[in-house]
Amino acid sequence: MIGAVHNSYAKGLATHQGNNRLFTLHGTHYLRIEDNVAYEVKGHTIFIEDAIETNNYIKNNLVMKTMASMSLLNTDQTPACFWITHPNNIFIDNHAAGSDRYGFWYDL
Repeated sequence: MIGAVHNSYAKGLATHQGNNRLFTLHGTHYLRIEDNVAYEVKGHTIFIEDAIETNNYIKNNLVMKTMASMSLLNTDQTPACFWITHPNNIFIDNHAAGSDRYGFWYDL
C-alpha cells in the first residue's frame, strides 16, 4: 500500500522454505523485482494482489516448488509461482518449476 516507488527494488535475494509468499505487491507501482530465487515457499510466491498494481518490473526470477497453504487465501490452496492480476506489469525471463498447481496464473 506504498504507492509509487520509482527507485525501490528487491534484487538478488534467496528464500528457502518460506511459510508465507516471497513478495506481495499490494497497492504498489513501479517496483523492480529482479534476480531472486525462491524454493519451497507456501502460497502464491510472487503475488500481485488487488489488480490495481501497475508498472512493476519483474525480471529474471526463479521460483521452484511453490506449495499449497491452507492458512492464507482460498486460492493459495492451488498456488501459483507468479499470480498476475493486471496486464500493465512487465514480466521478463522469469522461471517457474514444480508448483503444487500453477507456474503463471493470469487472473485478469
